[in-house]
Amino acid sequence: MECKYIFFDWGYTLISKFENVDDKINKILEKYNLQWDDIFRKWKSYQILNSLGKITEKEIYEDLSLILNISKEDLEEIDMLLLESHILDEETRNTIIKLYEKGYYLGIISNNSIRNVEYILEREDIEKYFKKIIISEAVKERKPNLKVYMKAFEDIPKQEYNKIAFVSDELLEDLLGVKILGVKTIWYEQEINNKWKKKEEILMEPDYKIKSMKEILNIV
Repeated sequence: MECKYIFFDWGYTLISKFENVDDKINKILEKYNLQWDDIFRKWKSYQILNSLGKITEKEIYEDLSLILNISKEDLEEIDMLLLESHILDEETRNTIIKLYEKGYYLGIISNNSIRNVEYILEREDIEKYFKKIIISEAVKERKPNLKVYMKAFEDIPKQEYNKIAFVSDELLEDLLGVKILGVKTIWYEQEINNKWKKKEEILMEPDYKIKSMKEILNIV
């Protein structure tokens, strides 16, 4: 594949592993006679609104405190546990560094909040490898809206869109939308099935499939 530009999705792609913190969250919720399973759907809904720039973290704590009768301090502690649970594995780190050293233009396109992405980038000291970082909260739209992709590719001539590769675990939400622009799609196919992410049906065939991040080095 002729490629000059490589963009990555964030959750379950660049950050592909997560520490299970359910027990720690349930410990916080004991005093409220609640379990994480009781509240995570409301939590997730507010996180999506946050990723669209519709509500701030502070407003999430205030609203959920009223709805769930949980203190804002405990909600903040839960939020930090979830944020700290994000893991950048060594294979991914090494792949990013090798691609950077080979001279590829690297970018991130994330349906997430600015705070979450920036926190992990700083913690892991990897922001320096990426020339473009587009976060849905800043754009106020989520993938697959073309506005997000066009913002990410604004420095790239349109005649070179066919030299862009986008790596994501999301077939429908991410790769189908960007394929319309002529971008090469790489599906990071993972066996994940939890409360945050369910296994996808294959509604389209990506250009390439990988099961480990280092396989990208054999494609581009």
